[in-house]
Amino acid sequence: MKMNEKTKSLIRRRMIIALAILVTVLFTAYIYLANAIKIFELDQQKLQITQEIENEKIRSNQLDEQVKQMGSKNYVENFARKYLGLYYPDETIIIVEIQEKVINQENVAESEGQTVEQ
Repeated sequence: MKMNEKTKSLIRRRMIIALAILVTVLFTAYIYLANAIKIFELDQQKLQITQEIENEKIRSNQLDEQVKQMGSKNYVENFARKYLGLYYPDETIIIVEIQEKVINQENVAESEGQTVEQ
């Protein structure tokens, strides 16, 4: 038995409709997944930027605190001592020298199993 032309035409039409539906479903799934991935990436970026903002707020507060301290007498005194080598006339300055070279030689000798005489 041969299929008549109407049956063949009907089968072709249904195949084309099924193929169009399949392509539409696949395209929609692709668009959905691509958008879901993009949303996930943007959420991760948002979290990172939020963390950076929090870190910068903390840093800003620390800098504000430093600016407040810069005008204080204690800060100026410490700065003058540390960076400019200034001190009050009635102060006695004691300089402690560390014998780092001798200590390093002792450490090297001990690691080699030798003794160092001073």
